[in-house]
Amino acid sequence: MLGTVLAVVTPLVADAPRAFVGSIVTSGLLGLVFTVRGLQLFRATGRVPLPATTLSIVFGIWFMGAPLLYDTSRVGFVATAGTQFAGLLVAAFGTYLFVHGVTATTE
Repeated sequence: MLGTVLAVVTPLVADAPRAFVGSIVTSGLLGLVFTVRGLQLFRATGRVPLPATTLSIVFGIWFMGAPLLYDTSRVGFVATAGTQFAGLLVAAFGTYLFVHGVTATTE
């Protein structure tokens, strides 16, 4: 959840161009919905929800790649690196959960 919040906040704090802010913040809020829903399902069932986890991985990859679609000289280092770092957190944690969910044995 920290990664998606970081992805939402970073472009706002870094004073990035409006198109970049709109794209990343909107994606971040949608990614936060899937992250929170995955957490709710995990707490309710005790199992990793693979659909929500898969979407978290997709959003993490998007956060890593999306800054490269914009002119990085206009977007700035902080917005680019911060969003990519947030994407790394989201994708890495999502991948960990996905692998755990696939390989976990039911007792």
